[in-house]
Amino acid sequence: MTMPNYLPDLGPITAPQLPEHISFWENCAKRELRFQCCSECERWRHPPAPVCPHCGSAGATWKLAPPRAELFSYTVVHHAPTPALRGYVPYNIAIVAFTDLIDIRIVSNVLNILPQDLCIGMPLQLVWQDQGPGRVVPLFVREGAAA
Repeated sequence: MTMPNYLPDLGPITAPQLPEHISFWENCAKRELRFQCCSECERWRHPPAPVCPHCGSAGATWKLAPPRAELFSYTVVHHAPTPALRGYVPYNIAIVAFTDLIDIRIVSNVLNILPQDLCIGMPLQLVWQDQGPGRVVPLFVREGAAA
């Protein structure tokens, strides 16, 4: 069984969010995967944060993620942690790295692939899926595969 879609909509995000997290999701709503880049030391960072973990600067710009990504690591979930996910197992949780950026990784899913076909280092392509009003999530497929 392959994973054709993101997991079900589990409702609105109710936890308080930092302004930087809101900016990240606003960019995603425009189908733009952007990461913060420090205005002082020019190092990229993710997850979004109010200050650079490398130099302490509060200045940052949002830059587009490079197009090349690869599967850094993954796990396959076989036992649903909640009843809402029972119909989705097995599904993968992937850590995706951007080969042109040092230390930038994002947690996501790889769609339309059998668990046994996942391979660390496999090239991935960014795709987007709507998850309800105002929520668009970045997901990945094998490079060259249609979403």
